[in-house]
Amino acid sequence: MIRQSLPGANLLMVTGVLLVVFGAVALLSPVAAGSAVVKIVALILVVTGIVQLFHAYRSTARPDRLIWTALGAVIALLGILVWFNPGIGSGLLATLLMLFFAAQGFWKLAVAYRFRRFNGWLWMLLSGLLSLVFVYLLWSQWPLSGAWVIGVLVGLDLMLSGVAVMIVATAMRRVGSQDIF
Repeated sequence: MIRQSLPGANLLMVTGVLLVVFGAVALLSPVAAGSAVVKIVALILVVTGIVQLFHAYRSTARPDRLIWTALGAVIALLGILVWFNPGIGSGLLATLLMLFFAAQGFWKLAVAYRFRRFNGWLWMLLSGLLSLVFVYLLWSQWPLSGAWVIGVLVGLDLMLSGVAVMIVATAMRRVGSQDIF
């Protein structure tokens, strides 16, 4: 028998509160939040490209070196392009967010199933379904969804995820944190 333990109720509660706070900040200024997300993605692309270029430099095999160099240069240039032209980044990010919300939605559905012993599990299930609704909303507005849509959806998702985690933590406290077998 494999023993699985769930995170403690206190850790879940702190995580939930932080998610709600970050979500509220994003909702208070959705354009700034959306723009910040685009800039963060651009920075990640540049760093990834630089790391790939470093791997190319360290590679001893010529075909590997060419592939790493081309890939690193393309990724770094894409990051620079997104940094200086956030409109392109918003379209790219909307696509990435669709993938993120789809993955997160299915993950939340799986977590809801895992926490089904506790009263708050339905909230996690609803949060997962809402993430899948966000995918539909982004898809229906793509590529016109701008930074404000990204900020609003990220803010809402953070807040709703936080509330769902806090409800599960409260339910766990009532039952008492126990290991599930």
